[in-house]
Amino acid sequence: MSAIEQASARFADGELVLVGDERDETVFLACPADGIDAPRLDRLHELGRGMVFLGLPEPAARRLALPDPRRDTGARREIALTAPIDAAIGIETGWSLRDRALTMRVAADPGSRSSDLTIPGHVYPALVGERPGGASAALELARLSGRAPAVALCAVVDRHGRAASLREARADEKLRRVHAVSPAALHSAWVAAHVAELSVSCALPTKAGRFRAVGYARADQDPATVALVHGDPATRSLPLVHVHVACLFGDAFGSLLCDCRRDLDAAAGAITDDGAGVIIYAMPPQAKPIACVRDEPIDAALVAGLLRACGIDECRLLDGGRDRRLRDELRGCGLTVAG
Repeated sequence: MSAIEQASARFADGELVLVGDERDETVFLACPADGIDAPRLDRLHELGRGMVFLGLPEPAARRLALPDPRRDTGARREIALTAPIDAAIGIETGWSLRDRALTMRVAADPGSRSSDLTIPGHVYPALVGERPGGASAALELARLSGRAPAVALCAVVDRHGRAASLREARADEKLRRVHAVSPAALHSAWVAAHVAELSVSCALPTKAGRFRAVGYARADQDPATVALVHGDPATRSLPLVHVHVACLFGDAFGSLLCDCRRDLDAAAGAITDDGAGVIIYAMPPQAKPIACVRDEPIDAALVAGLLRACGIDECRLLDGGRDRRLRDELRGCGLTVAG
């Protein structure tokens, strides 16, 4: 069972899960809000030590008529706290763990409306956008687990009130027992699950052989990433994969200032010779594919998600000048990667 499957199974059972990796400034403890009760909320407080809030996707926040704090500023943060709420019925003082857990369950219910809540209250909801991060990854964990897309979240802090890294969190004996999953792995799972609805595909004959081109973009304003699939890599053990960053001068005009065209041709030849494999053709940062920018960071979660959509959980990575860093990032997304 993969790390994502283990985390999803635990989350589906209402258990707490750590969401974060070593690159994240904030590591979150997450619990499904549609089933949270006083003991689970108390455990969130005890283990995380940070502020507990209710993470909601933007459609749910609109359904509940929660004010959008970003409307006046225009800022598109991953997490935006909005007005505190209480459940309209069943609340006593509002301060107790029981009352706050009830409010979270009411807000998490897909059938709830603004009339089911009162403002102000004692639970802070937060609008969670789609920008990659721990909070949005926790929402994706809820969807993968079959729970309502609403999560009780607590930032993990140390005894001095400072945000704790994943390594520091895992050093705590109690937190060491909590299953952890990385945001990158969860975001790659999101991509894999949504490729069919957010992509177009066509047959692509090339001089190296026949490929199937799958163009994927998560949003209208995002540049497309293309997966060139040869054969049926899902049936192969460790199929070949090449991740190529678009370079107009090299790829289209055969510039001698870089090796991009040579790497792309060599990868296409190796994959067709091997019988199956995938080339991921990614746009460079800020979608300016002019000069060679192969050393710039790429969205490893997007690459891993496209590979998973092709049925690939393990692969051999062709170098292309990026082997070590990309291999580590793809492993962080839950893939098994060989050189």
